[in-house]
Order: sequence, then C-alpha cells, then structure tokens
Amino acid sequence: MELQKIGVLLPQSKQYPTMAKEFMNGLKLSLSDHYKLCIEGIGLGNEAENIVNASQKLINQEEVVVTTGILGHRDLSKVLDFFDNMEESLVYTDFGATKPLNLDSRQHIFCNSLDLYNATYSLGKYFIDKGIKHVGTSTCFYESGYGFIEAIQDALYEKNEAEFSGHFVTPLHPRENEAELMTQFVDVTKPDVLFAFYNGVYAEEHADFLHKNKVNSSTPLYTLPFSINNKILSKYPQLFDTTKYISSWHSNLMTDDNINFIASYKEKYNKTPSIFSVLGFENGLIINNKLKKKTNSTLNKVLGPRGIINTDITTNRFSPNQHLWEIKWVENSYQFQYTETLTHNNIIKTTDNDENKGWHNSYLCH
Repeated sequence: MELQKIGVLLPQSKQYPTMAKEFMNGLKLSLSDHYKLCIEGIGLGNEAENIVNASQKLINQEEVVVTTGILGHRDLSKVLDFFDNMEESLVYTDFGATKPLNLDSRQHIFCNSLDLYNATYSLGKYFIDKGIKHVGTSTCFYESGYGFIEAIQDALYEKNEAEFSGHFVTPLHPRENEAELMTQFVDVTKPDVLFAFYNGVYAEEHADFLHKNKVNSSTPLYTLPFSINNKILSKYPQLFDTTKYISSWHSNLMTDDNINFIASYKEKYNKTPSIFSVLGFENGLIINNKLKKKTNSTLNKVLGPRGIINTDITTNRFSPNQHLWEIKWVENSYQFQYTETLTHNNIIKTTDNDENKGWHNSYLCH
C-alpha cells in the first residue's frame, strides 16, 4: 500500500536554529507510519514567491494530500491565495506576533498558532480586571515593530479603562548606560506594572539590564514566552523571582494530554519538548483527524498538549487558552507555578489587512 504524502514547509531561524528540527520531531511523533513526509526549505520565510514555488513542487511533483509547516506574517496572504486557488489543503503554524489574518473565507486553510498577539490582548484585559491602570512597556528595536504594543493598546483603550505610562525601547545597538536609562524611565513614568517582550540575544541583554538596575524588584514584571529562557535563568539566579509569564503552554501544564505528550517525546528523543515541538505535534493531530474525515467541515474533537483544539470551520484557527505563570525562586532553583487561565481567550482579534509590519518574520530572520 502506497503511503499518503504530507508536504512540510520549513524555515530557518537565526535566533532558534533548532526550530525546524523540533517542529519535525513533534510532527513525526503525532503522525502514524502511514504517511510519508516530503520536506521543502523556505529560507527565512520572507519571500512569498519562494514559498509558493516550494508548495507547487510538493503539490505537483510529490502529489501531497496536505501541506503543513511554519509560516511568518510577511506576504502571507499571497501564500494563502495560492493554496485556496489550487484547492489544496494547508495546515500552518505561526507565532502570532502581528494581528492574525482573517481566515473566515478560506476554504482549504487552517492555522494552529502560538497566538502571541491575542495573548497580549488578553493580558491587557487581565490588567484592567485587576485594577492595574498604568502599564509601561519595555522592549527592543526588533520586537517593537511587531503587533504587541498594538494588541495591548486595543485592550487598555477599548473602553479607556487603563493607559500606557510610557514605552522604553532599547535601540539596535544599546547605549552604554542602557540599564541606568531604564531606571530613569521607570522613575519618571511610574508604571503599575512593566510588560517586557524581547527574544534571543535581546532577551539576554534585557536580563543584564535588570541585573544591573533591579527595577523589577519594585515594579512587577510581566513577559511573553520568548523573553525568558533556561540560559537566562541559569545565569541570573533569583533575579526573576515573582515575574509573571503568559503562555499557552509550559512543560509544567498538569493535564493528562500534556503529561502524556512530554513522556512520549522524552522516550523517543531523550529531551524535553519545546513550544516548537508542541506546535508540530498538534499539526500532526489536526492532519491525521482531517485525513480520516476527508472533509473540510468541523473536525472531531482533537485533544493536544494545550487542550482541546477547536477546529471549527467558521474560524479556521486554533486560539488556545492563555495561562499566567509565576516564576518563583524556591530552594535555590526556579519553578514555574501555574497562577490562572486568562478569561478573555475567546476574543479573537483578526484583520483583513496584510501589511508587512515589523522585521520580515518574527523569530526567524534576526
């Protein structure tokens, strides 16, 4: 019996060089041996023509039954138009660093997202619910160009219930007294909380600033998933004690499906999965379900590490629950403690505008 073929579009990432491998590990773990994976590289994912050409090869030459992979936000509509016009199925992953495209009219496309944009919007609503009125942001040259400030602004100013106290943006080449300037910013603007979003080497720079100025000892710090990693935590013990961290997934998420996923992943690959592994695993679950049903209608209930994947055809998008975690320094080590699930996750903000915001593609190019 000939195996069904699944196409996989994989980008490179300078910040996260193992991203594609970890995504593939998760994908292979959730798919049975009845499928053959056909892989095409798409570079940094910032050239729609290259992605379309790779997709054409998978569809016309390899005759894949569905295509999956990681796509960025740059010129995304051109890629989606191609799949729709070809009447071919695409199950793609993005990170949601900009307001996601509306997929309501897409007949053959589904997005399984990390959904950072809507996570940030939910965090803004959480601040309002907790009576937090003045929010300061701290970010880097790259991250400030994505949609995070827009997302939290939508939440704070929707009913004018809260406001920004100010924005601290580190330039591409940090100033010699960057840590001191951050202290001055907090002293002058007096935010109730500081919302920080950085990634890669810029997250490491940010941690060094905090190590020098300790502003998070007096102003509560909230971050996105890429702002703090194990390397940073190992280098700066105690520094991030009481920091709040918003994410749809963490290895400490104590659900049966997540526990089973982590155990299976460790057994096969001898390492703890990353969020990229989770996204690949979920894509495999969605594809397997889709191919079994052989229809574009609402899929059967799919349970993944982040919960029930709501694959309703009216949205064509999985917007996962976002959880708030607190980083605690306990007995000379960091622990991530679940705090609560944010209550505004059902509000999915989308756009019909395919503007190229920010730097090419989040977490891929720089």
